Amino acid sequence: MSAHSRCPACASFDAAERAAIEGSALPPHSLDGCTCDAADLDILYLSPEQFARSPQVGTPCRMTWANLVAYLSRPTEGDPVAYPNPDDAKRQAGAWSPCLYKDNRRRKADVVHASAITFDIDGGGDVERAAKAFSAFRRIVHSSYKSTTEAPRCRVVLPLVEPCTDPKLYEFAHAAIRRELARRAFIVDEGAKDISRLNFAPMVYPGRTFAFIAADGVAFDVRKFAASVKPPAPPKPPPAVAEHRDKYTQGALRKAAEAVYAANVGDRHHLLSKEAFTLARPELGLSLSQVTSALLGPFVARAGEARMLEGARTIKDAFHAARGGK
Repeated sequence: MSAHSRCPACASFDAAERAAIEGSALPPHSLDGCTCDAADLDILYLSPEQFARSPQVGTPCRMTWANLVAYLSRPTEGDPVAYPNPDDAKRQAGAWSPCLYKDNRRRKADVVHASAITFDIDGGGDVERAAKAFSAFRRIVHSSYKSTTEAPRCRVVLPLVEPCTDPKLYEFAHAAIRRELARRAFIVDEGAKDISRLNFAPMVYPGRTFAFIAADGVAFDVRKFAASVKPPAPPKPPPAVAEHRDKYTQGALRKAAEAVYAANVGDRHHLLSKEAFTLARPELGLSLSQVTSALLGPFVARAGEARMLEGARTIKDAFHAARGGK
């Protein structure tokens, strides 16, 4: 970790201390004006019991960056026997939110400010690759409970240069970063965008490796970043569906293509698979090439060129599943 520059309060004290050594009176130094450890973070911790209650009232903590690194680098081992459902298992170590809340009550309306911004990467989530994507920033990246060698997942934590008090500004910056991650072929949890979002405490599935990287860089400036973001380009118009001699089949192709094009961000993959499966019904008499031609264009128009191979593979898998593997 690189050393922080001295804050004005401490710099002033240092100068006065030198003067005192030379014969002047030693000045008092109050920590009230000290901002040297600018990486201090407000964290709300929820134990499993606190997590289960409504409303969720947690325990506030003031943590240095080193404290947070230590906390997130020490995962609890899960118990898949007692908790076979991983969504239940990962709750057993509690959860945390990098925010200060009124009355320590975790809800969006009670957020005073956020001290960090976090992202959950559910696809392409190799820890080392994700850490490189944020190489300019001070960051923590660690694998999540569901992560496997074949399908790695991870969480990214970026401390803020100053607390963010505006939920809309936070979510605007969050959306812009998700778009950039998607452009780099990461699949990001679109639901993890709320300023009051909870992060489960780090856990590792027995026998799997817990991957962790903490690295230095500049703290993330939400306001500066948001001001630099260009509005997203309007989506491309849906590609035209090739004409089919049978009107019913043509209607089915057009309806499926429109559904894929109109899908919400988090539903695109699922809907693409569903529509490809439907179009593969033998009575429609469509080939894999025809189904791909109808659906891949709308999917790529909304999801981006980086996900073209993913889209083609999804269509192929769904088509063959509908045809019994043929």
